Amino acid sequence: MKKTTTLYRIPTLLLAVGITLFSACKKEYETALTPYTEITSFKIPYNAGKDTIVAAVDGENIYVSWPGSTEWPIPETVAPIINISKNASISPASGTAIALKDGQQYQVKAQDGTIKTYTIKLSNGALLPSFRDEETQITAIVGQSNFSIPMNNLALDGSDSLYLVNDQNKAYKLMLNKVENGLIIFYLDQQDGSGIPSGDYYAQVMNKFGIPVKSSKKFVSVAADQALPYVYFNHAKEWQVKRGEIINLPARHLNKTSDIRVVNLNYTEDGFPNSLSLNFVGISDDLKSIKVQIPEDAPIGISSDLNNGISIRIRLDRFITQVTPYYNYPIKIVE
Repeated sequence: MKKTTTLYRIPTLLLAVGITLFSACKKEYETALTPYTEITSFKIPYNAGKDTIVAAVDGENIYVSWPGSTEWPIPETVAPIINISKNASISPASGTAIALKDGQQYQVKAQDGTIKTYTIKLSNGALLPSFRDEETQITAIVGQSNFSIPMNNLALDGSDSLYLVNDQNKAYKLMLNKVENGLIIFYLDQQDGSGIPSGDYYAQVMNKFGIPVKSSKKFVSVAADQALPYVYFNHAKEWQVKRGEIINLPARHLNKTSDIRVVNLNYTEDGFPNSLSLNFVGISDDLKSIKVQIPEDAPIGISSDLNNGISIRIRLDRFITQVTPYYNYPIKIVE
């Protein structure tokens, strides 16, 4: 019996020691802090989230190649989506908006306090605007609307500006109407309505980072001693008008002999363009607006389109239709 009892106690002692050692190892494993500081993926959504640029992470560098098929310029900010090692943290955080530029840095901090700094290496393949047609001559009158120049690589956000540049390199910033389908559509007038001297000009497009692209030829001609009126809005809220009401539509380049034949309020109804003929009353004494009357039977609730919302038909040596530039708030007909 004594032998049997002794053989039984030895495994029990060994088992107790094993449990103690296992517990010690387990405790040590659970309390050790991880030292990992890796960026495992770095992605930049763009084009309103429809596309993604995947950066290459190598060593302490993040290589970002901005593709030439995207808009110029690179957006002012991007918000990279970043994955990192488990238990680590990154600054700036994933999803934070940053200025995408060469030399921008990120720091990854491991759970044990180890820090690794990563630096963005940016190569920009995005393309500057370019002129598709410099042979077609544009001859226009100051104030004349809806001229267009076909371009490549215009910014998707409409931030490009258009200038006329003379031989002395003096630039006149034109008033844009819109950018659409590779066309930059403009009024032959400066932003403040001050006109442009007659002559022949180069066209120049400048992006919001101030990088100019000038045509190789002068293909825009401004006629002398003439100007065409157009309605120009700058109201700061919805303009509500009533049936039968006489209103003043602010306009530029009016004179006492301006021969205005038709004034229309253009609107969209059920997805289709429509127009309402307004009664032309006359030109204001200060030559800063035209007076029109809303018809007594005008449809209630219609609102002018924000682009080309008012059109006027003017007789010069021929009939010319002039439309409003884009404005922020409509004219709405109410009770």
